[in-house]
Amino acid sequence: MGTGMKWIATVLCALAFGAGSVTATIAAEGEEIDRHGMENDMPIPVDDAKALENGKERYGARCSYCHTPLGRGGSSSVCLACQKYKWGSKSSAIYATIAAGRPGTKMGAFATSLSQEEIVNIIAYIRTLQEKKIQDDLASAKQ
Repeated sequence: MGTGMKWIATVLCALAFGAGSVTATIAAEGEEIDRHGMENDMPIPVDDAKALENGKERYGARCSYCHTPLGRGGSSSVCLACQKYKWGSKSSAIYATIAAGRPGTKMGAFATSLSQEEIVNIIAYIRTLQEKKIQDDLASAKQ
């Protein structure tokens, strides 16, 4: 099994057995990964391929310009893949940020241009970007 497939299997197992929470997972080598409060405190379709594809499409159209395609942030935007946000890393906090925006920042409100389902799907996709960054960081630390 290739590295990519192992990563996918690890993420799917963590999500399936985590009862909707991605607060902490044990890495393959036995080290615990700090997820900085990443918690799905509302129903997020993290294991629904159709929802993830919709989230990826919406993210690409609405979020990637500022946050970059991999969610690593730009010169004036937040790194979404970094898990730690000023207003919280729980899904409900991310939902509120996407829907209502954040006054005094460049983050606009999207509640009138995205449906509730689309926002939830974007959050599910952001979770995949977060997991990818965690895996990339673990791989870099081993080198």
